[in-house]
Amino acid sequence: MPIAQGLALALSIGLFSPMLLAQMDIDIGVSGVDKILENNIRLFLSLEQQKKHPLMSEGRLRRLHKKAPKEITRALQPYGYYRPLIKTELVQTSDSHWRASYSVDQGPPLLIGEFDFAISEEMAEDPAFRQLSDKLPLHKGEIFNHLEYETIKTELARLAAERGYVDARFTEHRVAIDLVAYEARITLHYEGGRRYRFGPVRLEQDLLEPQLLQRYIPFEHDSPYRYDALIDLQQALNDSNYFQTVEVAPGQPQTDIAEIPVTVALTPRKPHRYSLGFGYGTDTGARTSFSWEVPRVNRHGHRINSEAKFSEIGYSLSASYRVPVLNPRTDQMIYNIAQVNEKTDVSDSTVRTIGVNRNRNRGPWRESLSLTYQEEKFVVGSDRGVSTLLMPGVNWSRSWGNSSIFTFDGLRFDIGLRGAREDFISDVSFLQLQGGIKAINRLGQRNRLITRGRIGTTWTEDFHQLPSSVRFFAGGAQSVRGFAYQSLGPRDEGGEVIGGNHLMVGSIEFEHSLNDQWGAAAFYDVGKAMDSFADKLERGAGLGIRWRSPVGPVRIDLATAISRDDHPWRLHISIGPDL
Repeated sequence: MPIAQGLALALSIGLFSPMLLAQMDIDIGVSGVDKILENNIRLFLSLEQQKKHPLMSEGRLRRLHKKAPKEITRALQPYGYYRPLIKTELVQTSDSHWRASYSVDQGPPLLIGEFDFAISEEMAEDPAFRQLSDKLPLHKGEIFNHLEYETIKTELARLAAERGYVDARFTEHRVAIDLVAYEARITLHYEGGRRYRFGPVRLEQDLLEPQLLQRYIPFEHDSPYRYDALIDLQQALNDSNYFQTVEVAPGQPQTDIAEIPVTVALTPRKPHRYSLGFGYGTDTGARTSFSWEVPRVNRHGHRINSEAKFSEIGYSLSASYRVPVLNPRTDQMIYNIAQVNEKTDVSDSTVRTIGVNRNRNRGPWRESLSLTYQEEKFVVGSDRGVSTLLMPGVNWSRSWGNSSIFTFDGLRFDIGLRGAREDFISDVSFLQLQGGIKAINRLGQRNRLITRGRIGTTWTEDFHQLPSSVRFFAGGAQSVRGFAYQSLGPRDEGGEVIGGNHLMVGSIEFEHSLNDQWGAAAFYDVGKAMDSFADKLERGAGLGIRWRSPVGPVRIDLATAISRDDHPWRLHISIGPDL
């Protein structure tokens, strides 16, 4: 054979022989154990890891198969099984196909004969460590699981670091496996040493008065160290909207005084913030908004917010001056001024207001005390006039749930009271109470049940002197669907809707998620504005499409007024958070 041909043949064999060997097809079956044990067995099996190796051969296959019993035994030991019975089989089903089978009887579990767990005295008095000790996954007489033993060690070290036990260490940590007595004896002793405390907090900024920022700090100097308090501080400063970036970091522990100093690096936001928005709703038509915010007017943390909104039914212009008080995270005084014009099918009004609000948290409740001076020029049905009101008011609200934008389980409740006296600046006396609730409950993995209700009542001796802004109306995308915006209420002699003294609205809705972005809904609404709670309520029902858009949930509903003889249909579109 010529030399060139020999080299070509050798090269061909070298190139193609791995390809021929790689065609070996190997099935591996593991039976007799649950999925968790099976997955761990496959991780330990050399044959499982190398079954697609390009140089796999029959000899290599048989060597790896022979190693399997020892590998399976090692795979079961972390879960407490040290005496398994393993049956193996290797069968060639065709020229290139093999099947390796492993029938596993895991055998009796290895139980914990002794469990000696101890932590230092100060740790034992710490509620977080007490909770960890009460929920240990291992106890005497239970199956020994080496993974859970390592988890205990990891959790102890993690919690010690988060709670300020800088010098914590394991004085003893061992597991003795006695295969004769067939039991595990565990010793786990953890010494915490001194618990360090918070040292001074250094605020790296020249933006706001230090006294204001100190009120954001949720811990005192020399209080026990907690890492979650640092997370809380970072979240509070981020939510303040004064800063572009917030970096909260513990410093080097001071061993001589057992303190951990804290450094807070703050980068201010830009001095002005502008935003422009566009939208559409069937109640308002096309709309646009423009806002301007000054997040920091001075070193005391005062801020200005202003907004202009325009839609097909009117406009609103508003500005507010906000002053943080007491706890700046939750408490503030708000001085505001606004003008709102709204022209609907049932009313036309222009409202000018100036007022002050005192907002604060009372436990889980949000409280708002207000005093508002209002002038309103209104036309509603046959009632028209110019109204002047000085209205004190109070509102309480509370929300449950991990998100107000979109949630599978959540609840929101609010109740408010406002009024005016004719002998004190106002030209009509009234007292108005209203409240609402909205609940969202998960049904299975992809369904939600959404219920909501709102009720209100007004006490007054001269309803026709009330401006339209303090009368009740119903109907629309956020009220009773199937009816036009503000079209449900008592009517005057000319058949025009003039609003009512009372309001009652309720809704139930079933929503099914089709995927992560789209959903479908069916709903039933009932309600009306009325002069008496004994009046008959209107009813609407329909179907809808839901889209979780980047700007919030979008709802498109097709509803019919089922309480009307002609059952008219109406399309409703709305955008907004769930709660």
